[in-house]
Order: sequence, then C-alpha cells, then structure tokens
Amino acid sequence: MIKINKKAFSILEIVIATWILTLTFFWVYKLIWENTKIITNSSAFMQANILEKSLEACIKNIWYNYFKNNNQTKYFFNLWNSWTTCNTWNTIITQIDNIPYFFSWNITNSWSNFIQWNLRISSDSIWSIQKNFTQLKQN
Repeated sequence: MIKINKKAFSILEIVIATWILTLTFFWVYKLIWENTKIITNSSAFMQANILEKSLEACIKNIWYNYFKNNNQTKYFFNLWNSWTTCNTWNTIITQIDNIPYFFSWNITNSWSNFIQWNLRISSDSIWSIQKNFTQLKQN
C-alpha cells in the first residue's frame, strides 16, 4: 500500500472555497443593501405620515370660506418661508431631506357646514399615502 502525503490544497479545493466565499460575501452585501433600503424607505414613510398632520393644519389655517367660495376642487400644497407658511399653489414638488414630495388635496364632498377632503402625499420612495379629512366650519 502506497501512502501519499498531501501537504497542499488541490486546485479544485481552491476553486470550490473561492466560490463559497464569493457567494457568502455576495449574500452579506445584498442583506446590508436591502436593510439600508428598508431603513431609508421607512424614514421617508414616517416623514410623509408626519407631513400629513401638516396638511391638515394647513387646511384648517386657510379659512373655510376660501374653499367654499371657490369653484376649484383640487389644490396643491407647498411650504414657504422656512416651513412656517403654507399655501395653495400650482403643481409643485417640495424637497425635504433631498426627497421630493408632492402634496395634493381634493374636495370629495361639501355642504354648508363641512368640507370633506382626500389628502395625498406621494414620492418615489413611498409611492402614495392617502387620508380622508373633514374640515368643519368654525363660527
């Protein structure tokens, strides 16, 4: 019986080990990339949900009579003067943390003492968030 001393790796073992390491590094990189994407999208989604309250406050701040006396049913929203003033405006994109947001509000129903709104916030990273809101006439 001949005894063979094997002191080095064969080329096949090196190729298989390299292939396994390559796959492992690829999957680790992919997991880190997906996690970063989820965190970024989550941040944009939270920002949009917070901005939804700003839309409601803007609608309340702009008088009920302004909307009731106007024949327009679709409005666009923008923040001006370092985020301290809100106005209705033409279609416009608002940049927040280098993410472009598009704000719109539509009157879905109105009567003598209320206006029902459909608020919409959209962005490439969150697509669209919609909420219904009722504005009551203040006496």
